[in-house]
Amino acid sequence: MDGIHPLLTVSKTFSLLLLILLQTSTEAQMCSANALVNFPENNAVNAVVETIITQPGVTLEFSPPPANPDNPFILDGNNLVAATALDFESANFYEVEITCTETATASKLPLIIIVLVTNKNDNPPTFDPTSYQVNLNEMDPVGTSVGSYPAKDLDQHPQLFYTLTSPSNEFTLRSPTVPDILVNTRLDYDKVKNVELILTASDAKLTPEDELFTATATIMVTILDGDNRPPWFQPCTPLEIGGNVICQSPGYTGRVVLNEQETGVLPLEPGPLYAIDGDSGIKEAITYSFLSGNEDGLFEINPNTGNITMLRATDVLGTISLSVLAAQAINSYQFATTTVTISVQVKSLHPPVFQEPLYEGLATSTGTMVMDLMNKDQPLRILATDEDYAATGGLNPYITYSISGSSDFLLINGYLFMTKDLPEDTLTLQVVATDTTNDESATSQLSVEVKPGLTTTKLPLSTTNFMTTTPNGESTTDSRTTNNIVSITTPTEKSTTDSKITGNTVSTTDPSMSTDSSISTTKASTTGEGSISTMVPTVPTGGSSSTTDPNGERSTTSSQPAGSRLRWS
Repeated sequence: MDGIHPLLTVSKTFSLLLLILLQTSTEAQMCSANALVNFPENNAVNAVVETIITQPGVTLEFSPPPANPDNPFILDGNNLVAATALDFESANFYEVEITCTETATASKLPLIIIVLVTNKNDNPPTFDPTSYQVNLNEMDPVGTSVGSYPAKDLDQHPQLFYTLTSPSNEFTLRSPTVPDILVNTRLDYDKVKNVELILTASDAKLTPEDELFTATATIMVTILDGDNRPPWFQPCTPLEIGGNVICQSPGYTGRVVLNEQETGVLPLEPGPLYAIDGDSGIKEAITYSFLSGNEDGLFEINPNTGNITMLRATDVLGTISLSVLAAQAINSYQFATTTVTISVQVKSLHPPVFQEPLYEGLATSTGTMVMDLMNKDQPLRILATDEDYAATGGLNPYITYSISGSSDFLLINGYLFMTKDLPEDTLTLQVVATDTTNDESATSQLSVEVKPGLTTTKLPLSTTNFMTTTPNGESTTDSRTTNNIVSITTPTEKSTTDSKITGNTVSTTDPSMSTDSSISTTKASTTGEGSISTMVPTVPTGGSSSTTDPNGERSTTSSQPAGSRLRWS
């Protein structure tokens, strides 16, 4: 550093300059030295600071004697020597007073040397403290200041430089020389709750030989949840739309019995009605109320739990739709609604029951019906009945079938189809019948023998055909549904078909039919060839039966529900 250090006062500087001017007029006669000396800090011990030129017979000593014990210099002959390493940060200049004495005349001359300590970059920047903790709301906008965290440097740098490490660039610095940390992106409590920032301060060289030093500080930012989400009915599926997260609930369903009051909390699907605060870091309490659908006062909802109870029985079959409001207890402007659909049903007294404890079938190829293993000319029919539906022969239209644990087979109207090619094997499966109105179910064992390559009846294009009977006893079918007509006779009887019948004619001796095609049957009578045609004992799903009197003059047609059995005498 050139010139007198700024710590020198104006008056002190003037006095020193005056002494220097006075000594220059006389020092040539006795002793002389540079009045201002630049000497770097961190010097080696015994390094020469300045050499004093003297006349013969002149001695040198520090003034005033005795020497200052804090004096970092010593006199070695005519040399002013540093007795210790100087530190700019401790003292940036020294005023050294020396007395020159001429031995012969005892004349004395004061000599003053100002030693200016040159600053070097020998101290790193420092943060005090080195770690910080700060809380920030997720709703704080971009540009919000987190705080300012400057470092200090004993080397008295005119400028320090800063860099910030932010894991996902959530925060940034105002500038490289201003350690003010700002919010850089929109914060989300549910994605990031804590962010560790590393702030680095770097100094600069003061001389070409200097090293560069750095220091770091850690800023832990805790992101607080803001009240920016409404209640979420559970369970729900989170969806992110435009950076905002919503949670979609399918609503709730329940069942009650006609003319019976449900006791306790009304069971609902997919679970009990309740909502949570969408802001999981706040978890504000939720209150519940009916918006609509309970005008008759059949139900009551607990405002604190959301549990719905029944106040009295209903005498009307059908569906009741309740609209429920869930609002935050404190911030009631945050709310959500859902629908509770309640089905009023007749009481079930009997569960479904399979007609057989074990069904055995033969499967040959993909898309074909699985045949009855005990009668390979007849398709396997799997049927469960429900005594609650005695008026329809036990056929419950709300029963659905499924194969437990397998997707290789498909049940359609009680008929089994193989959906993919399988190797030859015998499979043991379980078939389930479920009443969808009350979830009552039944199971039965299913054994399927897979033998690829055999030919069996394929899946029909339509499960329902329509049949008409002409006055002369001729049977025809609507060709828009299927081209196959099956005529079934007893093994000893002969069947004839009028050539007017549309499509192909198939004759078999099996007592039942393997497809949903229509069947033409005739009461026992003698045909023109003397053969007798008898009735088929079973009508398949969705089919129609037609009968003709012996004279062929009267025709009647009846429809039978799927799986019903007809008995003839």
